[in-house]
Amino acid sequence: MGAPSRGEGQLPQGNGAAEGTLDPVDEQLVRLLMRDGRAGYVELGARVDLSGDAARERLKRLIADDVIKVVGSVSPATVGLESFALVGITVSGPALPVARALADLPAADLVVQTTGMFDIIAELVCRDDRELLRVLDETVRTVPGVAKCLVMQYLSVEKYAMEGSQQLLVGGGHPGDPAHASAWEDVDDSDRALISVLQQDGRASFKQLAEHSGVPYASARRRVLRLLERGVVRIVTITNQLLFGQRVQAGVGMRVQGPIPDVVRRLADLDEVEIVAATTGPYDLLLEVNCASRADLYRLTGTVLRGIEGVVSTETFSYIDIHKLPYTWTAL
Repeated sequence: MGAPSRGEGQLPQGNGAAEGTLDPVDEQLVRLLMRDGRAGYVELGARVDLSGDAARERLKRLIADDVIKVVGSVSPATVGLESFALVGITVSGPALPVARALADLPAADLVVQTTGMFDIIAELVCRDDRELLRVLDETVRTVPGVAKCLVMQYLSVEKYAMEGSQQLLVGGGHPGDPAHASAWEDVDDSDRALISVLQQDGRASFKQLAEHSGVPYASARRRVLRLLERGVVRIVTITNQLLFGQRVQAGVGMRVQGPIPDVVRRLADLDEVEIVAATTGPYDLLLEVNCASRADLYRLTGTVLRGIEGVVSTETFSYIDIHKLPYTWTAL
């Protein structure tokens, strides 16, 4: 999902959620939110035999621990975002302080510590290529400890099917999709101000939406309901699969020989492959994969992907700590 975050940029230590000990009530609450991200606390509590206040406290903890994030998802075109890149970062010295600093950058949509050829990967979401270049030069490369950046700009996103989202964060179509153009053609500055708040907190109350956007309460309520009804904004619950579900996630850089669409069609049929993006840089395709275990990841990357005709080579970088969940429309 730039990415205004809660200002934390890290997973707190020493609490149950961060240690992967979500209890059955936590898990049930997360699943309920995945169905309806704006469900009321009283309604949620009643479904799990808790009071509304108790449900609120549990959700506050899950959000603070980066187990989940409830966001307003829109097509990038709606808010004028056109330039996306994944940056593979090599650091000198400890990686954790660098990851935390990158997570605080507004343009960073996802920040993950990894194993493999990169110490950290960060997704940058910008309005255009000029802004992307400025962010790289003036912010990312100036973070103390950043030694090397490998920039892989997205040319197109060929598949997006996140396990933790229940629906496409891209708002049901790719940027510029004419089938969805009519949904946001009359979105004005007030709508965009409200969308900006929802992107940070999909559960923001109408009062909070009005206060943070500067739009009067009655107008804010009417506009938000209209945006939701028309599908311009979708409230989506993103889960940190390293904590919720105990999954194994990784990025895969893939080099292809021959027509790329032929390989993409094969990748689209693999359930473990959640994202496929065509990029500039050293890889023809970037993938994000989600597996049940390290053994399944090894089978996928060592046998299945390399067995696809046209795939020349793959490089895998496993996720070991997610410092910032995405807020826009993709998670690679």
